[in-house]
Amino acid sequence: MPKLLYPLIRDRLLPVLPPRRLWVAATVTTAVFGGLVACSPTRLLSAVSQTDQVQVVRDLAYGATDRQTLDIYQPKRAISQSSPVVIFVYGGSWQNGSKAGYGFIGHSLAQAGYTTVVIDYRLAPKHRYPAFVQDTADAIAWTYQNIRQYGGNPEQLFVMGHSAGAFNAITAVNDQRFWQTTGVPDQAVLGVIGLAGPYAYDFRDYSTRKVFPIGAHPDQIMPDRHPRQNAPAHYLLTAQRDRVVYDFNTQRMQAALQSVDVPVQVAVVPHVGHASMIVAMALTSGVTPNLICVAMATPTAFLGSTRQMVLDYLQQRLNAQQAKSAQ
Repeated sequence: MPKLLYPLIRDRLLPVLPPRRLWVAATVTTAVFGGLVACSPTRLLSAVSQTDQVQVVRDLAYGATDRQTLDIYQPKRAISQSSPVVIFVYGGSWQNGSKAGYGFIGHSLAQAGYTTVVIDYRLAPKHRYPAFVQDTADAIAWTYQNIRQYGGNPEQLFVMGHSAGAFNAITAVNDQRFWQTTGVPDQAVLGVIGLAGPYAYDFRDYSTRKVFPIGAHPDQIMPDRHPRQNAPAHYLLTAQRDRVVYDFNTQRMQAALQSVDVPVQVAVVPHVGHASMIVAMALTSGVTPNLICVAMATPTAFLGSTRQMVLDYLQQRLNAQQAKSAQ
């Protein structure tokens, strides 16, 4: 069974399923995933999330290298009607990951009416900080400048990331050294969503020290040390059962934002761990039925409320913008 499935079963299935249903769900899921050895779990989830309600434009360049590309997931109605935009940055300890594995995020949010941009970025250790943060800032700038031709509204941007991707997203928007390179007006970003981000830790004590410059200090890098006045509103989510990124990161980031009067909301996604938190963003309903979708149906139903909590916040921020415009 792929490693990603262990936290899903531990966090969501074990506490709620009777033994027989747990055995069936685990057996079917193992059989399906195990038979697809060429697919990573997130790539498989992306595959089963595909639907004809979403149009995908792949591999658009926002920079000069093959890691500086992005995919756009368009709600079909957005092709002729402007829709809000979510820019998503995946995690992977800044050393792993590919946008191809996170198509399920694009499909899920596009089916909810959001033009969704899923970005790749340069990885460490070949490309250490600040490369991956600058790439995130450059992708935000590209989106603001170009998204209208893909059905998105550049005045209704959201930036969202998970784990290392949340660090990238929040640093790119908050740290003036990066944000000033984008040319994006503050008011164009309606919200920033961080899912279980490592915003405040001492990387020198962990294996991820090789991601940052030799001799660097957390005070130079961590986003909780670099809050920016006039930054957009933030929504910081933690996973109740996270054993990878601890919640002191969110608490310190919240305090830093409050110190410069940036609106911030904090919430805990119940019952999920670090990995299952992001997989719970998937939406498999409405896709073409097949064996994989059937196998996914039982575990996906128990993964948690991440998706709904994110959608509620997006709508809240859109409502706030509409109310402000009506004044």
